[in-house]
Amino acid sequence: MTNGIQMFNYNREAPWIGVGVKGQWTDPAEALHAGRLDYNVIPKDAKVEIVDPYNTGFGASIVKYETVPGVQVNLQEGTNKILGCVSDRYGIIQNKEAFELLRPFTDAGGIITNVGMTEQGLCFMVLRMRQSNILGDDWDFDVMCTNSFNGMFPCSLIMVPTRIICQNMYRKMMGNHDSLLHVRHGFFAKERIQAAQSATAGVLSFQAAFENQIELAGSKAFDVIDVQNILLPMLFPYPKPGGTREVMSRERIDMLREEFMDTYYDAPDNTKYHGKALGFINAYYDYLSHRNPTKNMPGSWADRRLSGLISGNDIKTNVIKAAMK
Repeated sequence: MTNGIQMFNYNREAPWIGVGVKGQWTDPAEALHAGRLDYNVIPKDAKVEIVDPYNTGFGASIVKYETVPGVQVNLQEGTNKILGCVSDRYGIIQNKEAFELLRPFTDAGGIITNVGMTEQGLCFMVLRMRQSNILGDDWDFDVMCTNSFNGMFPCSLIMVPTRIICQNMYRKMMGNHDSLLHVRHGFFAKERIQAAQSATAGVLSFQAAFENQIELAGSKAFDVIDVQNILLPMLFPYPKPGGTREVMSRERIDMLREEFMDTYYDAPDNTKYHGKALGFINAYYDYLSHRNPTKNMPGSWADRRLSGLISGNDIKTNVIKAAMK
């Protein structure tokens, strides 16, 4: 078998390592400054340049600018860097407001460890809340706060449990219940902070539910035949027959399936879970957390990986549900 770790270019670091800066902060404002995210964002009307070749002045075409209806441009104050083009109904949440959501967590003893912004516009902070041991594996239970100005990412607080031995981020393990708080851009800061104070209590309940889910997966029988016949077709479905690229696509999918099974078999930290649903789930998150990210996004490998994991577009909760049935 090929080595799955080499095949997927695995980098055994948490997804946010290599993006932004790391440190130890107990004040969100200090972390914000360290990450160079302590700027204000101002909205401006979007304008388009119109050249009228028939209306000239002194032999030159006259240029005028017209406002684009329903569109605003979000600019970084001071530099005029464009951070996003959005609807004119979009309400800006400044970073200093968004990341203040973490203050109740730092007051409860949490430490901010990472802060930065990806090239896709995801502004983030990671806060280490607690560590735990589940079935002999050490886990970090981190809280991530996100914000953006281009409409791609919400202002939110999400739990990002990470299995330390392999640095896999287990998002969506319990469906959409990883969100402690999801804020539409435009809410008042006071309401956000009050919600964050109540969200701190959700960390303990999330951890208890997550540990229970992992233990269930560790006890549920799910052998390699189940993986091949049930889950691989869900993860890597064959194309519909009849297309001109069907043969090429099937060959590519067969290669992906083989690579995934190599990960399932070869990862030394997963051997003890073979024959259990948790064995497949671990291999799935190993593949998801460290595989090459989509090439459709701009930016570095690390930026694309983190943005893709947070957007959740590649996380198929139906696969996890099928393994746990």
